[in-house]
Amino acid sequence: MTVNEQIIGVAYTDRDLAEFLRQVGLDGEYLVDSDSPMIEWRGGNPHDYKAA
Repeated sequence: MTVNEQIIGVAYTDRDLAEFLRQVGLDGEYLVDSDSPMIEWRGGNPHDYKAA
């Protein structure tokens, strides 16, 4: 996962993603649950954490 072009970690689940977002001051659970346009999914479909 990158925030402002800086790698902050790898998310393996929606829970991981929400935690990374929380750590940078965002409401991670809301953003993940709402499929926010603030999240750009790369290498697969949203919420699909299989290796690309």
